[in-house]
Amino acid sequence: MSDAAKRILLVEDDDQNAEDYTDWLKTAGYEVERARAAEDGLTLAESFRPDVVVLDLQIPSQPGRTDEDTRFGLATLEGLIHADPFRPVVIATAHKNNPELMREIMQRTRGGQFLFKSERDLKGALLRSVVLALASPVYVGSRAVRAFEALVEKNEKEDKYRDFLKKNWRILLGPKYRDCRSPHEVGRGAEVDLLFVRHDGFPDLWELKRPDQPVFKAYNNGRLHQSEECSRAVGQVIEYLDLAEKQPSGPNSYEVQRGIRVDLNRPRGYVVIGRRKDERERDRLALENSFLAGITILTYDDLLEGAREVLTFLRDYRNGDAGT
Repeated sequence: MSDAAKRILLVEDDDQNAEDYTDWLKTAGYEVERARAAEDGLTLAESFRPDVVVLDLQIPSQPGRTDEDTRFGLATLEGLIHADPFRPVVIATAHKNNPELMREIMQRTRGGQFLFKSERDLKGALLRSVVLALASPVYVGSRAVRAFEALVEKNEKEDKYRDFLKKNWRILLGPKYRDCRSPHEVGRGAEVDLLFVRHDGFPDLWELKRPDQPVFKAYNNGRLHQSEECSRAVGQVIEYLDLAEKQPSGPNSYEVQRGIRVDLNRPRGYVVIGRRKDERERDRLALENSFLAGITILTYDDLLEGAREVLTFLRDYRNGDAGT
């Protein structure tokens, strides 16, 4: 558990079950809120912003009604997934022996966690299901992406983004790299913010700028051209690439110490700068990159979009512990 207690939303119409679940979860250190039906379940999920939802499958449409039905549980599940596709939902159900219903739920949750009410040790089963949900790669990754998004909104200094990427590059960038070094000396005392090693052994040099620095500037004719800040960053990366190609790897180099081979005769360069204002800038940036040899300009929005694609892959194709 982190310093801040994880939030659990319990959607359960049975008072005795809700009382037991709440007591067990609070004793384990979680912050718990309860909803009684589909309607208040979705409303409370929006305001409470839980880390995990424990959803009883057979619930009424509104609090106080007696129209309990699995269709309301499924509708609530659909609403929860639509609101946050990466938040884990634990399905609490007594329909363990209904294979068609179980198959439908697993398709919607991509193989998420279940709490079967017929379990002899229901308390242990509940706590295990929540722990597994919080350990899922998609949950861990989604919280890192959310933290990076909040950091981007703050327009911090470059070193904040460098340190965050150094710690979370596997989540934000996916499986395209096998190692990271930050900062990394490329020669003559010059340091690049991040050096990533591709699986083929070749390096990518990343230079980070602030999110509030513009990528483009519109001139009198309305056409977009690289801003001064972006042009200087590209020039900086060109210099780094030139130095990297000329820098030999000595016995005390990073590559030798880590036991990896990095051929600096074929590096690529990346500049991360600014936010994308509209589709016009997206198209212009794609055109700009098509004319740059060995250098790619990315916005922070590009990084966030790529990270969400990684999360979608994890959600759809991978389950289990985040460390696997």
